[in-house]
Amino acid sequence: MFRFKDLMKQAVGKQPNDKTGIQLLASILVCYPEIESVTYEPENTEMVMDFIIEGKADKQELEPFVKLLDDSLQAYHELDSGSQVWMAAEAESFGNLMTVHIHRQLVTLTRGELTLIAALFRETFGSRLRRDKHSLDQLEPEFADAQSAVLDQLLDQHQIYKIREQLIGIRDRDRVVVYNR
Repeated sequence: MFRFKDLMKQAVGKQPNDKTGIQLLASILVCYPEIESVTYEPENTEMVMDFIIEGKADKQELEPFVKLLDDSLQAYHELDSGSQVWMAAEAESFGNLMTVHIHRQLVTLTRGELTLIAALFRETFGSRLRRDKHSLDQLEPEFADAQSAVLDQLLDQHQIYKIREQLIGIRDRDRVVVYNR
């Protein structure tokens, strides 16, 4: 007879951290329609979240926003944990689109921080910020609740697991796709 249970145990047991990383990136994209893509770099345990802004944005518009973002994150973490965090931002333009890359350490990344970052992008760039039409409010309630709970759990347990693979999560039409690189 085929030993499906044993085979499943072997397959599941081989790389649980890789599955955790895949689920983490997918949940971030599902829960935050403002984030166009997210990359995880295992060497530095760094998350890079990409936001796309339509239209021309110049340095004079972006610099005050990055300062506001950094000041807001530092205040949030000071109140939350009493410590400061590392954040970097960079932007690149492609024609009439600008991609803003926000770099953060996974170790100190929190759900509240993700919500704050998304809110600041929405408030600052408004309709120019590209957002997926599938927000948590528009998804099936059970699916949205499950993704939200998974994201909370994964971010709360970030020190328990170590993601070994370089991963990238992107939006592809009405789907979220995560690749290892």
